[in-house]
Amino acid sequence: MITINEKKLIPLKKERGAAGEYVYEVIKKMILGWDLAPGQKININSLSKEINVSPIPLREALSRLHSEKLVGFEPNKGYRVSDILDEKSMSDLLEARLLIELYAIRTVIQFNRLYILEELRELNEKLSSPKESIFQEEFLEFSKLDRAFHLTIIRAAGNPFLLEAYEAMHIHFHQARFYHIRGGIDRHEGVGEHLEIIEAIQTRDVYRAELAVTNHIKGAKNRLMIKKSL
Repeated sequence: MITINEKKLIPLKKERGAAGEYVYEVIKKMILGWDLAPGQKININSLSKEINVSPIPLREALSRLHSEKLVGFEPNKGYRVSDILDEKSMSDLLEARLLIELYAIRTVIQFNRLYILEELRELNEKLSSPKESIFQEEFLEFSKLDRAFHLTIIRAAGNPFLLEAYEAMHIHFHQARFYHIRGGIDRHEGVGEHLEIIEAIQTRDVYRAELAVTNHIKGAKNRLMIKKSL
């Protein structure tokens, strides 16, 4: 398990013409790494000085993060970091995720959409070989790749309404915030469970695929909520 050695913001390189994206990534990293703690009020003037940007791209970034449910907004009160999901909400979220992913995996196999196998293998290979050595950077990259792996399957199912519903839940953002509590990434377990999903698709075994997806999501729940009674 990779553990947290210290808590600090790792600055991103600022590229010309990409101020908005830069600020968005910095604030997202601060939230997912708990440099901006759950429930914390966001003072735009103070934060803009801290990260050395003007308030305008900061407000744009916060609006985007609001749509992704990482921050909340109240009129006359401003922005506040969203609380992490409680046990019941996380359980409900993962049950909804399971329903969508079971439908997707069945559809992919039934309609023989095996063209996704190469992409799934490439993503899983990247997941198994981390590029970053700092935990805060590493878990962001892990979450991004893990999300891409599952979205590849859901897109291949060909139902745009389910894809939209899945993306609107922002599942991997919610899960990523639990890595701080857990103190490590479940890389080894996740990669192994992905391999079982890939092999089930390759062999076109619907029962094996459904079981693999179920075990993966329930396993992720147990690992993320390891300090809670399940």
